[in-house]
Formats: sequence, structure tokens, C-alpha cells
Amino acid sequence: MGQYRGEEGVSEVIAAVLLVGITVLAVTIMTAILLSGPQPDEVPHAAIVAGISETGSFALTHEGGDPMREGEYRIYIETKTGSGLENRTGDFTKPAGGVWLVGENITYRGARMPERVVVTAISGGSETILTEVAFRGGGRVFDPDPEVLEEPGEEEEEEEEEFIDYVIDENVFVYGTILDIIGSTRVIGDGATVVINEGLSLEGSGDVAVSNIYVNGSVTSGGSSSLGSPDTPRKICINGDLTLTGGDRSIYGDIYVNGNFNFKGATIRGKVYVGGDLTLGWGAKFADGAHIYYTGANKTPSGINCDSCTPNAVYPGFAMPALEIPLTKPDDWYDRGNYTMEWPLSKALSNNEKIFVSEGSISTSGSATNVTIIARDGNITISSNEWSVPVTGVFFAPKGKVTFNGGFLKGVVIARDGFFVESGGTTVTFKNIDQYISNPEDYPF
Repeated sequence: MGQYRGEEGVSEVIAAVLLVGITVLAVTIMTAILLSGPQPDEVPHAAIVAGISETGSFALTHEGGDPMREGEYRIYIETKTGSGLENRTGDFTKPAGGVWLVGENITYRGARMPERVVVTAISGGSETILTEVAFRGGGRVFDPDPEVLEEPGEEEEEEEEEFIDYVIDENVFVYGTILDIIGSTRVIGDGATVVINEGLSLEGSGDVAVSNIYVNGSVTSGGSSSLGSPDTPRKICINGDLTLTGGDRSIYGDIYVNGNFNFKGATIRGKVYVGGDLTLGWGAKFADGAHIYYTGANKTPSGINCDSCTPNAVYPGFAMPALEIPLTKPDDWYDRGNYTMEWPLSKALSNNEKIFVSEGSISTSGSATNVTIIARDGNITISSNEWSVPVTGVFFAPKGKVTFNGGFLKGVVIARDGFFVESGGTTVTFKNIDQYISNPEDYPF
């Protein structure tokens, strides 16, 4: 019997249906087999961050995610560029109880600081990279001073509105471009902050005895001037090189140097973190607990040993205050506030006097307490021959400088172009702005 074309088409359809059915059945059977067997372990998730501990040792911290048990992670380290990664898990301290919990650090005990680290998670016989970090020239410190390690830019929003808050909260003593003192002048500010937006050069025997010092440039001292407060030492932050040569002085507080540190003729009384090279000379001294951690090269001449110096691949750094000095308020605001609006070229001060000059500079003489002197566009010069009586108050030159020639000055100095003390043997002492102006509505800027 002959085959019709219609029968041929039906056969092809039936074959296709059978093939699809077989495929579906095979997939179903395979799925059942897979689902019935043991499932792969879930890969743990953890945020691992590298840095240095309070003792200066390289460490890893668990910042979030799943707990990590021993055997569930590996740590690979490259100690020299091009040397390759090695499993150095055993060179780290074991977590307490065998479980690496959130917030806990493990410390590296190897002889050479790592330049690269890879942390992996082990699950089901496979490894997954959790973090991979190169360290030279960056990193962070665990358990740091939170004021030092703020993320750059956090303070930059609404700078003009926040400036007065910063002045009050941080006990700002001097804020400006330059701090220039001569002779045996002492700048005293226990708990106070000095912000210098250029470099700082200290000669002679004067002291900058202030708790917090920020310098947006290099610092050099060839005399015996001390830095930091001996009574309330906190931090000295230098966005440049620190060079201490000649003389004999003490440096109080923890020091952060973004550049190189050339050090002799001084006693270090805190921890020092150096982002660049370290050079020690004869006469370098260390008080109990003092230590230097450096990221760059050690260029100390042979024969000078430093048991208190440790190389570190990680430099913590700091955030330089980035607030701009605000401008003055409208002229009529000062007029309504009973400010003296017209000022002769030179005039003796009176107690509780408030002075505002919209054009030019202000030159005053004599001693007085609780004064407020503001020069909108120019400079402020204060001369006092009464060495036993201080001049006290608030001195504000948003486009100029403040110069003092006399025996005693107490208060707050905010001047774009810096603060200059031209008489040797002067004592300048910090007092918060709210000690002179109690009502925030009366702040002159």
C-alpha cells in the first residue's frame, strides 16, 4: 500500500513529541538527583579591612558580615613587589575562641610588612576572594583618634555656616595662614586648637604649647622651641615635612607627618606616624612610650640606632580642617550692636570696647579687657607698653593679619594672613570666644 504525504507529516510530529518528552524526563530525573544530594555550603560574606594596630603592627579587622571560623578563611601575602602571594594564615594571631567576630582584629607576626594582601573565604572546597588590598602609601589605623581620621571632605559642606561652631567646639585659638613668633614668646592653649594654612618656622626659645596643631605645609625649627601642650597633649598634624634641627626641645602629643621627618635635638613624647622618609640625627631622644612608625625609607646614618622606630606599610593620615574664614556681617549690623564705626589712625583702647572698621586697617595702643576688634578689609595692630596688664578679647581680620607688640594677649585670633607677635618674651593665652560673647546672636561673623 502506498504512503501518502499526510502520513509522513504525522510521523514527523509524533517523533518530535517523543523527543521532547524524553528530554523533559531526563531533565526531571537529573534535577531530582541533584536536589536529593547534599547542597553546597553557602559562601560567607565578610568585610575585611587592613591597617595598623595601636602598637604599630599590621592587622586585619572584621568590620561586618558573617563570623569567620578557623579553617573558613585564608590570608595570602606578598611582602615584596613581584614576589607572588603566599598562604601566610599561620602568621596571624588566632581569633578568640576560634571564631573571627565582627569588630575583632587579628595581628600579623611576620618579619616583613606586606605590600599586598588577599583574604579568601573557603566553602565547599572552593575559595572566594573577600578583599584584596595594596597598602603602601595608604590605609587606616584601628582604634584611632576619630578627629584625625575623618574622611576628607566631611567638614566641607556649608563651610561658612559651620565655621563658628568649629571655633567654639574645637576651642580654636588661632586660625590663619601664618603663625610668626620671635624670641622667647609662649603661646599657651591647653585644650585649644591652632590651624595654620601655610608652613610654620620656629626659631629661638619660644613655645607653641597648644593641644592640637594643624599645619598645611612644612614645619622647621632650628632653635629650642617646643610644640604641643605638656599638660594636655593631643595631636600635631603636619601636611608636609617636619624638620627639627639644633637646639633641645620637647614635642608633646601624637604627631602625624604627611611628608618626611628629619629629627635631631628634640625629645619625642608620643607616637609619630610618618608618611615619607625618616632621618634621625645625634641628639634624638624618646620618652617612655614614644615611638616612630614610618612608611618610606629609613635614611638614618649608620651608627645611629633607633629601637623605637618601626617600618610600616600603612600610614593613617589625617584630615586637614578645610573651613574658609567667613566674611563680616553687613555694616548696619555692627552699627546696631553699638560698635565704634569710625576709628582714627591710632587710639588707646578702653575696656569692653567694640570696634568695626569697614575700610583700611586698625591700629590701637594700651591695654584693655574684653574688647572686640574687627577689620573688614585690612589689618589689626595692637601695641601695649603695659607688660603687667593683658589685652583680652576677640580679634578678627578676614582679609588681613593681626600683629601684637606687647607683654600679654588673651583671647581668639582669626586672621586670613596670619598672627604675628613682634615682641620677645610675650605670653599669648587662649580663651574661647564664648568667654567674651555669651549670646550666639552677637557673634560678629
